[in-house]
Amino acid sequence: MLRRPIGAAAVFLVCVWVAGLGTVAAAPTPVPDGRPDLNSMTFLIGTWKCDALVRGKSRADTITYSLGYDNRWLLSHDVAPPFDQYRTRPITSDAWTTYNPLTHQWVQITLDDFGSYVMATSPGWKDGSLTWTSTVANDGSTGHDTFTKVSDTQTKDIAGGADPSGKPGPTVTTTCSKQ
Repeated sequence: MLRRPIGAAAVFLVCVWVAGLGTVAAAPTPVPDGRPDLNSMTFLIGTWKCDALVRGKSRADTITYSLGYDNRWLLSHDVAPPFDQYRTRPITSDAWTTYNPLTHQWVQITLDDFGSYVMATSPGWKDGSLTWTSTVANDGSTGHDTFTKVSDTQTKDIAGGADPSGKPGPTVTTTCSKQ
C-alpha cells in the first residue's frame, strides 16, 4: 500500500524536475558599450615635441597621441631622454585617457618603465584648460596638473605635487608643439 503513494510522489518530483529543465534561463547581463565623446581631445592626435623646465634645466621629449580601443581611449606614448643626475636613463610612459559619463570626469591611467603608475581625474575643460588631480598609486605621492590648449598646435602644462609625507616637489612647466 505504501508503494503507490511513494511511487506517485516520485513521479511527481521527476515531472517537476523535468519541467524545470525547460524553463528559460535568465537573460545575460548586458556589457556596457558606451562611446565617450573624445572630440575635445582629438586635436592632440599626432606627434608633439615638448620642452620641460625641470629644476631650472630644459628637458626635451616627444609625445605621440592616437585613438585606441575602438576609439574609446586617447593613448599617449611619451619618451623623455636622460636629463640630469637624478634621471640617468630615458623614461618611457604610456597613458590612457577617457571620459566617464557616470562620474562626469575625465580619467587617466599612466604607466612608466620606472614601475610607477598614476591615476588621475579631471572635471573637464574650463577656459581652455583641464585640471588634473592624481595619485601615484605605488608610493602615495599626489599631484596636480593644469593642461592648457593654447591652440590646435600648442599646449602648456604646469604640474606639481607632494611626496607621501606632504612635502611639496618641484613645479614642472612643459610646452609642446605639434609636428
